[in-house]
Amino acid sequence: MARYAYIVMACRKYIPEVNALLNSLDYVENEFDVHLWHYQYPDDYLALIENAPWTYPLILHEISEKDVEDSRGLSEFVCRKRYWWAAEIGKDYDAVCIMDADIVFVRNPWQFFVIAHETGFTLGVHKEQNKKYSDEHHKFNGEFLWDPKFTNDKDLCNAPLFIDAKLYEKPLKRSWDIFIEGFPKSNFKAPDMDAMNLTFLEAGMYHKIIKLSNHSWLGTNETMLKPYTRVIGRMDGGKYRLWTENGQEVFSFHGQYYKKNWRETQLENRSRCAKGYLGRNENSDDMARGAMETLYNWFKKMCFDWKVTIPLVNYVHPEQPYDG
Repeated sequence: MARYAYIVMACRKYIPEVNALLNSLDYVENEFDVHLWHYQYPDDYLALIENAPWTYPLILHEISEKDVEDSRGLSEFVCRKRYWWAAEIGKDYDAVCIMDADIVFVRNPWQFFVIAHETGFTLGVHKEQNKKYSDEHHKFNGEFLWDPKFTNDKDLCNAPLFIDAKLYEKPLKRSWDIFIEGFPKSNFKAPDMDAMNLTFLEAGMYHKIIKLSNHSWLGTNETMLKPYTRVIGRMDGGKYRLWTENGQEVFSFHGQYYKKNWRETQLENRSRCAKGYLGRNENSDDMARGAMETLYNWFKKMCFDWKVTIPLVNYVHPEQPYDG
């Protein structure tokens, strides 16, 4: 068994994104185990990914109707139970990477598994805003889990997260348990990202967290579309790779690139940002469109043209056409 593993959960609406993720891990020549929990995947697609000649072992886990019924809904299960399963599966590995379903890899991040394993540090991606956990939905059984006046400057996005799950089994599982145990009395409603960060603080992990650059790993808040941090591409060792304009290697990026409306919204958001900050946005709009095309072309290559391909249909609303 491999020493390291990836953990991801997704329903059938995310088949295009999952397909891009699986293909991208093959493209970067990943050799570590990939554990995929899936819900209502068609048999023909399962056969495709089970039989594909991946560079890595793919281990499939079916999400049952009972799992969903016992978990206050499918979205809650796939968002929150991955931490619990990362802790459980992680007993067999030196380190794991917890992922969102809509992440696409550009480079093989093997070094970050090694850091998590050999140092005991947890590596996650920084957010644009650090937060306080001071809302009513941050309470568990009527009490705040952490000082509501504390601003967490180690506030992490929920994925990708490189962690030695054996060291941190308790906080990973607790992020699920505080949500599911004792409901409705406990009534913990904070997002899974907050639950993860709160239980990390509870476990004394503040000084064991290394923050990774959002520009290199996610690109949230349109950072991969903005001047100076926008994405560019070039050949590297015989393969096409992505960098930020200021020279950072891109390891992965995040988003609903399969959906035209999502891509257009990202461009509109970035345009308003430029208008607000700079007073004008014509040149940066052109730069953003070029960066979006670079990211979308990478996604299309991974989703449509690499080892496993899928029909171009609307996976969220099958009764409607796919608008590209």
